[in-house]
Amino acid sequence: MKLRKGIQGCPSWLVALATLMGVALHGRTTAALVNIGSQLMVTDLKVVEDPLRTAASNPNAPWTFGYLMSQMAGDQDPSDFVLQWLQTWETDQFINGNKAAARSRIRDLVINPWLLASGGQRLDLTKAPFKLLAIVNRMDLRRHDDSVVETAGEGRFVFGLVNQDGTPVPPIAGVANNPGGFILIMEYELCATNKVQLQNWIQRWSMLGKFPVGSPQYNAQLEAVTRAFSDKGRAPHKPNGNPINQVRSNELSLAEPWELREFTIQGGSLRPHGMAQSPDFISLNGTPAFANLINANATALLNGTYVLPATLQAASSLAGPFLTTDFVDFSSRSFTVIGTGAKKNIPWSAAGIQNNDARQAFALNTCGGCHRAETAINFIHVGFPVGNSLPTRLGKPAALSGFLTGKSIADPVVGSTTRVFGDLQRRQQDFSDLIDNGARGRHWPTFVH
Repeated sequence: MKLRKGIQGCPSWLVALATLMGVALHGRTTAALVNIGSQLMVTDLKVVEDPLRTAASNPNAPWTFGYLMSQMAGDQDPSDFVLQWLQTWETDQFINGNKAAARSRIRDLVINPWLLASGGQRLDLTKAPFKLLAIVNRMDLRRHDDSVVETAGEGRFVFGLVNQDGTPVPPIAGVANNPGGFILIMEYELCATNKVQLQNWIQRWSMLGKFPVGSPQYNAQLEAVTRAFSDKGRAPHKPNGNPINQVRSNELSLAEPWELREFTIQGGSLRPHGMAQSPDFISLNGTPAFANLINANATALLNGTYVLPATLQAASSLAGPFLTTDFVDFSSRSFTVIGTGAKKNIPWSAAGIQNNDARQAFALNTCGGCHRAETAINFIHVGFPVGNSLPTRLGKPAALSGFLTGKSIADPVVGSTTRVFGDLQRRQQDFSDLIDNGARGRHWPTFVH
């Protein structure tokens, strides 16, 4: 991690130690001491299992799936709102001519058990089979320059699907020590249209560093932050008056291959939406058209300004593992194939790509690429801890991927190239700079995950 300079002459090793411990030097709280666990990625059990705020039986507990969906539903019946959303998996969904195939197992795995637990007629949201894993600050997704503020970024809730007995739903294929087979992320806008509102969000999140994580004062402050972006009426200009940007699912429990979907409020309902920065994997990967796309946009990809046209967005993003039968013309594709068994890892790739760094920048920004081939993770970035104590409690904080915490891997296409990740440190430095600089200058990211 790059450390800030100027902390009153302290040696670098002491600064690093203080940063890890979350303390200030010489009584001075500096932005370099942004605490990942309390201000950016909150997974502490005293928070995510706070009995006042996460008890599913309490419809007013503000960090529960049921409460958040009821706030998102607007004037609709929240039970109907959730059921209609779940039912979208039961039929093929088409976006830009691309298909997200029906995954009918949603009925037996989620809908019917939930209805049964609810008495059989309608979904009781206090019996929702989703367990809170993390609350996340994504102010690194803010967009502004010196005169215009478009958004302050996002605040997120991460949930994992559990069986009716309270244990994590596993991947359909079975994965040893799995972190869960179905993860759901609710991604809310931190609404801001001017520098004053942007500064207010900076102060809200930075204030969390003043209290011990999980303490009564901390949890009360965090509740105030989350309700400012999750409650109904907080965004009168948006559908249903709720700040939700999108809901994303990441699962390998309903069918293979591993699939991610995106949903937005459309006509008052939560409906499938095109995948941000992600074209259709099956029709495009390994084709001359894909090589042309990378070559024609290499400069924008390398400087981080490329935005995939909305007309190319996929109906879902597939992350594998793949079978040759997933492609009607597998033998004619020129993508890289990793693995000798029936199931193969296939990164975004094609013959004729002139710059592999541009390829990697494109692939990492797709949902499927970020969640598998480009980061070499086993399943998800935030999941159930291995050796958890469910159904009674988690027992340990959520498991975080090496992409978040730090790892080095070989590029999946050019193995001699090493890729280094550590996204939480990147976010820590970004929030540090944001506190120091007061959102001066231009910040307009296209990395959306």
